[in-house]
Amino acid sequence: MRKAAVFFTALAFGLISCSREPYGVVTHVGPNGHPDQWIYRIDSDTYKISIDTNGDGRPDVVRTYKDNQIVKVEDDRNFDGKVDLVQEYAHGVLVREVHDDDFDGKPEAIKIFRPNGTVAIIERDPQERGYVDVTEYYDTSGKLIRREVRAK
Repeated sequence: MRKAAVFFTALAFGLISCSREPYGVVTHVGPNGHPDQWIYRIDSDTYKISIDTNGDGRPDVVRTYKDNQIVKVEDDRNFDGKVDLVQEYAHGVLVREVHDDDFDGKPEAIKIFRPNGTVAIIERDPQERGYVDVTEYYDTSGKLIRREVRAK
């Protein structure tokens, strides 16, 4: 089974590299018989992989790659068709996350990471007014060392 998955993924990459069409190539079919993974070519060195994780026929996770390194992950955690978590990468390492934890389309928190993967800063907008109300700073072990609250 693993060899077949590798073959189909390689085939899909081959098809994408030969095509400049905007539509995706199905690279995996789930147990229900429906496609649950597609690859879209953006340009010569950028592509997206869209994944349907719950079998409803709509992508829930979209991963973007440039030069075969991940640069972004967009996640619909509550399956409503809207992205509510965005992770950004530099050289394959997570550097930033934007969270919409109440699923209303407005971010409540932005996390900035160090190259070793630990959180450096979290900026929060809990009232969703469009600006940072709270900034938290963390040391290299992940311990909160300072918290700044914006005056209202």
